[in-house]
Amino acid sequence: MQAVERLLLTVWAGALWIVGFLVTPLLYRYTDETAVAAALAGELTQAVAWTSLLCAAVLIPAQLRYRIRPLAAHWRLWLLVILVVLVAVGEWWVRPPMVELTQQAVDVAYLSALRAAESLYLIACAIALVLVLGGLQPGRETLAQFASAPDTDSDSERSR
Repeated sequence: MQAVERLLLTVWAGALWIVGFLVTPLLYRYTDETAVAAALAGELTQAVAWTSLLCAAVLIPAQLRYRIRPLAAHWRLWLLVILVVLVAVGEWWVRPPMVELTQQAVDVAYLSALRAAESLYLIACAIALVLVLGGLQPGRETLAQFASAPDTDSDSERSR
């Protein structure tokens, strides 16, 4: 299972990085019409968003198997959740106005939506980098620390 998780994280992070930092800038550089480049970039980022959601559908439940208590201490899980939220916000909140304004690429609303999308994408790429460098599996010392800590839910049930 760990190999599948690492592969999914690699696909997710790689898709973010390749589309965001390589393909999209090249589209704008080598396409004569900005509207065509924007439409192609939008299609690519939509594909990355769906890839992200599919990867998250496996990775987030897989993180829950580590049972780190308190849940707030499980930073990998929270980074995955934040990453999904950023991708979802970019796809369903920022992208629709951009699609409508693609033909008017000089419009101020388009440029502000573009800046918002760029910011979300950059943050998502940075979070993906942290997850790739930190790995998905908690270290043995972390698991041992939280495994030895008393479970507050079961302690309160025992005292009743």
